[in-house]
Amino acid sequence: MLNRALIGRCLIALLCLAGSAALAGPDVGEQAKLTSVTLDGKALSLDALKGKVVMVNFWATWCPTCKAEMPKWQAYYDANKARGFEIIAMSIDEDADELAKHAKEKRFGFPIAWRWDDKTHDNFGDIIGTPTLYVLDKTGKVAWMKRGRVTPEQLAAVVEPLLK
Repeated sequence: MLNRALIGRCLIALLCLAGSAALAGPDVGEQAKLTSVTLDGKALSLDALKGKVVMVNFWATWCPTCKAEMPKWQAYYDANKARGFEIIAMSIDEDADELAKHAKEKRFGFPIAWRWDDKTHDNFGDIIGTPTLYVLDKTGKVAWMKRGRVTPEQLAAVVEPLLK
């Protein structure tokens, strides 16, 4: 007869493994998948952005780090869009109305979508912290991923070689 403590530990280990698989998004070198609709109703697809370097930024209006970074991302976007750089800002806010209000006030020039609508499908897994940033190469594969604060210099160090 198996020891109950051993059975319990095995069940916990299995649950942790299953949970971590659900949390995981695409790893570096893997193809990213994303279709959505922007807040202004435009279709959004990574497939349509092939040939561009894309930053997918999971953020929220209530995240202090996100609030500080978004104007920097706007400046980086403005400086590099003509070179083939694109940003997709995927909000994980729970309140779509609050997100729409925030986006209207800030007037960001890059596409903003709400992750929790029924039109968004992706393989990024559960986002367990904001911001979570992915940089995709021109083929749509993940080149870099970072959770937490990212400086424009860190982003440029990743993006610049990919734009060449």
